Amino acid sequence: MLDASRSTSPASGGEDVPPARGVIGGIVGYGDRTSPTGVEAWLERHSPGYQFGWVLLLLAMTFIVMASGPPDEWTRVLTVFLQGLTLLAALLASRVSRRLFRIAAVVALVSLLTALASLVASGSTQPTSAFFLLNILLVATVPVVIARSLWQRKVIDVRTVLGAVCIYVLLGMMFAFIYAAIDGLGTGSFFVQTSHANTPDFLYFSYITQTTVGYGDLTAAGDLGRALAVVEALSGQLYLVTIIAVLVSRLSGRNVAAPPADSSSETSDAVS
Repeated sequence: MLDASRSTSPASGGEDVPPARGVIGGIVGYGDRTSPTGVEAWLERHSPGYQFGWVLLLLAMTFIVMASGPPDEWTRVLTVFLQGLTLLAALLASRVSRRLFRIAAVVALVSLLTALASLVASGSTQPTSAFFLLNILLVATVPVVIARSLWQRKVIDVRTVLGAVCIYVLLGMMFAFIYAAIDGLGTGSFFVQTSHANTPDFLYFSYITQTTVGYGDLTAAGDLGRALAVVEALSGQLYLVTIIAVLVSRLSGRNVAAPPADSSSETSDAVS
């Protein structure tokens, strides 16, 4: 069977010709004719599209650092660095245009420099509301990019499911940053049970709310926090029972309907 991603040319003596720009993925969007830089050309050669497993791995690393890392300035810098990498990895997997990738790279770099500058400007070891607003900006962009990519792809496979799972995890992380920003900008504490909540507390509250576990050890004190918690719980459950469930069911149905891999070879042997 011929590989659609490669072609042959009479002028090249029947040798394989590299696929056209923007066909197999990387950071090249369809129809993008912007000349690549050296780094972009390397990424396009070595990074096929829709590799959302790497994005999910970066999200897991970010969660581990935020949930278990020491509450100091360097943890904040590492968090911003990992989120910038997550943004670029998501754009890379989503086959966005080079212009958009470059804009995102500049935003990630500026965010990292801002986090480094906060080491000098702020003497507090606790993250500020500006830090959480910066994280909201970085995290909120990624689900939109991934969703747009999956919608345009119109193919359901394991990569599609991984991309949908990435969106689910990112939404939980985004709500955690929103809760933390409300706590920093508001006059009172976000939680009823404690007035000294930290980043792991907001992550914990966000994900148990998203999954509707609801242990009750942390509850929102204000009306805005309660309303957002309801929105997160509803959106989290609706996302699981609709988007994820439909993707997994269609993926399973496709695998059941597909013939065994060796059946075609057995048929051709019988014919010959």
